[in-house]
Amino acid sequence: MRSHRWSTGRSFATTASVAAAVLTTLGVSVCMADAWAQADADASAAPVSADTAPAALADNGANAAAADATTPASQTEAASSGASGQIAEVIVTATKRRKNLRDIPASIASIPGDELEQRNAQTAQDIVKLVPGVNYTEAPDSPPRITVRGISAQPATSFTTGVMFGDVSFTDEYVPLVALDPNPFDLQSVDVLKGPQGTLFGASGFNGAIRYVPKAPEFGVWRIKYFGEYTDLSDGGLKPTYGGAVNAPIGEDLALRVTGFHRDSPGYVDNLRTGKNDANEVTQDGVRGILGWQPSDPFMARLTYAWQGTQIDDASTTDNGDGNLSSNVRPRSSPQQNRYQLADLNLAYDFGGARLVSESSYVYKKLDNYFDASRTLLGGALPLLAQVYAAHSDTYAQELRLVSPDDKNAAWQWVTGAFWSRQKVYDRLDITLGDPSVPVDVLLPVLDALLPGLGGLAGPDGQLDAVSTVSDVTVEEKAIFGEVTRRLWTDLELTLGGRYYWTNSGGSNTLGGAITLATTGSPTSVTQAEIHEQGFNPKASLLWHLTPDVLAYTTAAKGFRVGGVQAGATLPPSPPPPATFKSDTIWNYEAGLRTQWFDRKLHADIAGFYERWHHPQYLQPDSTGLLSFISNVGGVKSVGGEATLQALLPVPGLMLTVSAAYADTVTTEPFTASDGSEVPVGARWPFSPHWQTATTLAYAVDLSPWNLNGAVTHTYMGKATNNLAQEAPVFDYQQWDVQLSIDNERLLWLPEITLSANNLLDERGVVNHVYAGGATPYSDYTYIQPRAITVRLSGHF
Repeated sequence: MRSHRWSTGRSFATTASVAAAVLTTLGVSVCMADAWAQADADASAAPVSADTAPAALADNGANAAAADATTPASQTEAASSGASGQIAEVIVTATKRRKNLRDIPASIASIPGDELEQRNAQTAQDIVKLVPGVNYTEAPDSPPRITVRGISAQPATSFTTGVMFGDVSFTDEYVPLVALDPNPFDLQSVDVLKGPQGTLFGASGFNGAIRYVPKAPEFGVWRIKYFGEYTDLSDGGLKPTYGGAVNAPIGEDLALRVTGFHRDSPGYVDNLRTGKNDANEVTQDGVRGILGWQPSDPFMARLTYAWQGTQIDDASTTDNGDGNLSSNVRPRSSPQQNRYQLADLNLAYDFGGARLVSESSYVYKKLDNYFDASRTLLGGALPLLAQVYAAHSDTYAQELRLVSPDDKNAAWQWVTGAFWSRQKVYDRLDITLGDPSVPVDVLLPVLDALLPGLGGLAGPDGQLDAVSTVSDVTVEEKAIFGEVTRRLWTDLELTLGGRYYWTNSGGSNTLGGAITLATTGSPTSVTQAEIHEQGFNPKASLLWHLTPDVLAYTTAAKGFRVGGVQAGATLPPSPPPPATFKSDTIWNYEAGLRTQWFDRKLHADIAGFYERWHHPQYLQPDSTGLLSFISNVGGVKSVGGEATLQALLPVPGLMLTVSAAYADTVTTEPFTASDGSEVPVGARWPFSPHWQTATTLAYAVDLSPWNLNGAVTHTYMGKATNNLAQEAPVFDYQQWDVQLSIDNERLLWLPEITLSANNLLDERGVVNHVYAGGATPYSDYTYIQPRAITVRLSGHF
């Protein structure tokens, strides 16, 4: 690991140049129209192959960051786009109906799986950076969180942005355990939905959702797909990743698609106390299988199973803000293991006038996390303190829905249904105290004679259990929902929808450990509670086709999160926390304009939004600073806008996409925190940067039979903070990514070769910063991955 001075990554000049490029592009549109006309003439004079420039561009990712991306979803559609010389349409099912993405009155981005593979995307962070208005943060003692439009979730509270695999929710409705982060290999697409999705997805889509869409099995055809790559980090090691997928027909009406992968991600943070260089290596394995059966035209059955396991050898945090990828405050490593299993049975029958769909799913998650927190005592001089997490959850869900035929010209379009889910969560945290060289588990029985109850207080690591909290909770959600679209005249569509829900969250939270014994005289203190809530999530939107090339829309929608039994605790002299915390709600009011020009060679879109978050769930520390609890406080608003320009440029094979997002996310009501500090109106909400941009320039050359593709992407993340006190700055960085690939369309045995460089300039962007004062102040910094050079071989038959 090399020492590297942290670059703040301010890119106001770059952002200004991006804006200038947009204005220049619009300003010279007449000249471009003439050039496009000449390009069309040249194109019509020459034969167009299935891998022409626009098709290749779609796979190169020029449109990934678009708020209403129009990337082809298949090779066939890509070929059609290339032949026509137009930006291709995108059909998505994010609204539980098949619709053209540009005809949906909401902000949705759809990034094709093939493009993510070519970009060497491995994690959710690699995906969401392409979508302005969405950010990613991670911490060693909690799962990664994704934030949309500045509406960020506090640690230990459920996510404000849901995550889904197909139509199966992966969101923890009580406390976050494991974040779904599948490898993008062999995915159809990843859809990013902004704003509340409460009508169709309930509590899983509080202020947006990330939806991973797997590729479905194909009947009657064999397909084999593979890849292998090596990644070299500038401040780490060299590691391989590989995987394969097989589509196998079984007779005429049965097909199986199986995908598997293995990833070794190099570490890049040195633990100076343990002597381990590049300590935070990641090993990940996963498999997905989808069995499709269609014995008749109207009936379809699909059974899906997915498993993934991840091992992280040590924490990715550093102890400095200088960009040095090292830590000198953790005498022990902080490993983490998590895994999940998902099973889903989808049955559908088409009656002609409507399609009945049954979705039955099961999700299991397990987390084991050991975090050395010794830096809070004596600056980490001795291995004295650790946080030991152990948690698992089981979630069963059932949905029945009736959907109208996929006819965009129909006078009526609708979807209605009923939903039920039951999630059982067991979550345990032990804060253990002691040096591993001292046999505390042997001494405790002896000390039990002095203080009865002390003998049973050995933690999972054999040390003294200073504090422990155990939550055993069940969350149940029931709902009926519906959404109907009525075409008014030819150019106007009105959509009304709603979801009426009932939630029940109940169970116990047990506080234990030596401090509890010393302050209360009892080794445990149990809180049992149950909270029942119900409500209605309405939605209304109006879509107006002003001309065949200009569309305007406005939308109002509401989202909610489930309340529950108090997941935290306090110690004397702090007062007891509330036994429960309540659900919180959010309203989004949005309006947008979408335009296309020059026979669909240019898209220019803009949208504005106003979001109001009522009584957000907020994590507060107790007066001792050792424990924390969840309460509902004040309110938050987010006001901003998003803009996208996407163009097939007059130079054959060249595509440009420029996207930008602005959000001002602040508190709307003052409140007094548990430590006595005052949070005023207008305080910036954590993890809410004002500006984000993403720009991609992609170029494809057809040198038949060879195809050469390249792309350059620039992303910028504005400055934010990690807390309401504005003490811990995060983000404020830019990143450059470059990809270059070559393949031969005639030699199928010859793999496509891709060379990519992510974070080309080796920036030290901060994605999390934890600050604490007191007798032993400290700051933990988590940086983005340093420059990664990857060589990838891939192919298909």
